[in-house]
Amino acid sequence: MAVEKMKIISIVGKRDDLDKVSRLVVLNGNVHMLNALSEINANYFELEASEDHIQAMQELSDIKPYINRKDFSKYEEILKAFHKIFDINPSVNSKYLSSEYDYEKLFEEIAQKYDTVREICEGIDKKLAYINKLQEYIDNISYLKHTGLDIRQLMSLEYMDFQLIMLSKENFLKLKLNYENIPSAVFQVYAAEDNSIVAAFTPKSIKEDTERIFESLNYKSLELPLEYKGIAEEITGQLSKEIEREKQEIAGMKASAADYKKSYSSEVIRAYSLLELEKKVEHVKSEVAIGQQLFFLFGFVPVGKLDEISNTIRQNSDKDIIIITEEVEKRRAGHAPPTKLKNNRLFKPFELLISMYGTPSYNEADPTPFFALSYMLLFGAMFGDIGQGLVILLGGLFIKYKLRSSDFGGIISRLGVSSMFFGLLYGSIFGNEHIIHGLWIKPMDNINSVLISAIILGVVLINIGYMFSLSNLYQRRDFEEGVFGREGIVGYLFFWTLLLTVLSKATDAIVFPMPLAFTLLGLLLMIMVFKQPLANKIKGHKVLYEEPPGDYYIEAGFGIIETLLSILSNVISFIRVGAFALNHVGLYIAFATMAKMVGSAVGGFVVLVIGNIVIIGLEGLIVFIQSLRLEYYELFSKYYTGYGIPYKPARVDGERS
Repeated sequence: MAVEKMKIISIVGKRDDLDKVSRLVVLNGNVHMLNALSEINANYFELEASEDHIQAMQELSDIKPYINRKDFSKYEEILKAFHKIFDINPSVNSKYLSSEYDYEKLFEEIAQKYDTVREICEGIDKKLAYINKLQEYIDNISYLKHTGLDIRQLMSLEYMDFQLIMLSKENFLKLKLNYENIPSAVFQVYAAEDNSIVAAFTPKSIKEDTERIFESLNYKSLELPLEYKGIAEEITGQLSKEIEREKQEIAGMKASAADYKKSYSSEVIRAYSLLELEKKVEHVKSEVAIGQQLFFLFGFVPVGKLDEISNTIRQNSDKDIIIITEEVEKRRAGHAPPTKLKNNRLFKPFELLISMYGTPSYNEADPTPFFALSYMLLFGAMFGDIGQGLVILLGGLFIKYKLRSSDFGGIISRLGVSSMFFGLLYGSIFGNEHIIHGLWIKPMDNINSVLISAIILGVVLINIGYMFSLSNLYQRRDFEEGVFGREGIVGYLFFWTLLLTVLSKATDAIVFPMPLAFTLLGLLLMIMVFKQPLANKIKGHKVLYEEPPGDYYIEAGFGIIETLLSILSNVISFIRVGAFALNHVGLYIAFATMAKMVGSAVGGFVVLVIGNIVIIGLEGLIVFIQSLRLEYYELFSKYYTGYGIPYKPARVDGERS
């Protein structure tokens, strides 16, 4: 339940081993690549002077990027054709992945096998294109059904040329306004929502003049079949029979390909798997730097996976290969490490919602556990119902296992469990609060208590947010913000001082003497205004301001206004938790009242079922969004930046979760 620690791995080996090492890196699937040329040119990579490193040190002064990239388009088209003719989905099978294969030989063999089925593939493509053409004829002829004209005779007039064209509504109106200037007999045969289908009879001797007019109106000519005779309905029947014959022939061709499928399908899957591997290998190599005889490869690796990849590469490569690991904390200014979150099964699905806001920075606390628990708490408190929660739980399981969306389905199912838990506290089953006795409180009978509890919950969550903020600022060693900032120690003291002052005024209780409270509030505000010069003075910096003082104080002044507004609004925003808990009950009462007004047991039951569907679908969505809003705007603004770099290791897609 944290951001996983990273180390930097540096690999230097012989150029002959580059393909194998790159494949091992991809198969391991844990290396987030760094651009080697940038690392070396920025002097981030240093080798200790030793006999083993002499050659590498000599080549560091004359390196270049890897540019000999492979073109995969030919083999991608071949495999695409195989997938089509064999009717199989392209997928990577891990049992075929290996670092030991001859790429060129493998795909030469696949190309030879493709030659044996090429005729079938091309034949099917040709027939599919022909079917599309016939269907286009049917669509075009349909515009002439009501005319009763023989299409072949219409297209074979001796002195007149017949055209069926499509124009936009706007251009057809222009055509109508200029009928007297058009050397054709033109009339509309069909009007669609956006287009008009127009028939035009033009003397062949002046056809070119008419064409120029139609071109100015951006017309589209609708092709008609010349080889068929009869009226539109008759030709449509002939074309439909022709389409069926072609489809039967395609089915026969696919059946003849079944024998090839038995022989070739496993090789096609293997080739596709290795092609995907090879494409990732080329991505790895694109980040590599090349010397005369050596290659240089760099990347971030999770600490727990470092020994695994180091041992794998040493065991499968030249004995002279150099592998160096480095602590990211000891690096000079350079690339920030990527962030890989490490959470248990309960919290992991909520990483989806975290990533929608941003990725945690490497030196930032993982917000997922707190986010997951608080989000479930907020949703359940606003949507507490045993029956409706059960429906949400089942919906989440369906999404997870049937629709194969494990993260989103996992979130929904957990929210369903939270809803059921609060339903038990409220004593609510499908909105009815009279079936069981609640373990805690009935919202409608205790409105003030519910709203006050929501405010208390908000204060608790905001306090935890401040704790996260202080921890993150300490991790970043940000003295200025950590001590004097609005999310630091002074800001936290200001939050509690303001809260106790408002409580004193609202309850007439002497929680905080007013003179002392206002004096302390003013002092804390002044400290926040002067945070930068104070911090720089304490740290012994000669320059007190990092920008012109006037600009600094204008920005600080607006920051104070924002602080005052945000603290109170953050707390008050949590009153919506209680409001939605009350709204949830009120909405059911409205449907229950309508059910009684129906005057029929069956009708009333139907109304209640519809009501629960509306509550689960509509209100459930609103509560989902409102809970997310509280997290993003009221809590994340306190402790979470989301400016991290996502961990994206070089791996074959679909092979690892």
